[in-house]
Amino acid sequence: MNSTTLSVANTTMMAPSAPPVPFALPMMAIFSVSKTPQKTVAHALDFDLVAVGATEEEAVRKLRTSVKYHVEFGMRYGYVFDILSSAPKEAWAALTTDSTLKIGKPIMIDNCALLTAIKDETGTSSLAA
Repeated sequence: MNSTTLSVANTTMMAPSAPPVPFALPMMAIFSVSKTPQKTVAHALDFDLVAVGATEEEAVRKLRTSVKYHVEFGMRYGYVFDILSSAPKEAWAALTTDSTLKIGKPIMIDNCALLTAIKDETGTSSLAA
């Protein structure tokens, strides 16, 4: 059994380490983009992360960076069960069979490409690959 030494209040204890957990990213991350008069909001539905920008390009760029660092941090420090956190049902409900998704640039994470699909609710997307 693997163990890690913990020091709590000058007392040393041996705590069991969990075995490595296999983790696989989804093949594609779905981004939803919406615009208000003041800002553009991009939402990564698979990770429930949100970024805001003045333009669609800025919001999506920030969201791509957030997803990359979120996944890398979780993988590096063993938080694999917390990486995927689905957005609320209401956010997913906006995706219908009539929704048009545009393929965005992939996010490179540890030599793997996480593809992105963008549901543009603004009607003016210029983010297609």
